[in-house]
Amino acid sequence: MKKVIILGANGQIARLVEDQLLNDDVELTLFLRLKNRVADLAAHPRVKVIEGDLKNKKDVF
Repeated sequence: MKKVIILGANGQIARLVEDQLLNDDVELTLFLRLKNRVADLAAHPRVKVIEGDLKNKKDVF
């Protein structure tokens, strides 16, 4: 199983890619500022949501 992380996971292109990846055998990690924006995907068993800001080093590492 492949593992993929998407930074800025609520953008238009990210949302299209997420749908495609979940059709494959992929574990998906979504990183975005407000996790409630991807609540529809958060319930999926192969999705992990991380809330943070890319500008904050502590959130990224």
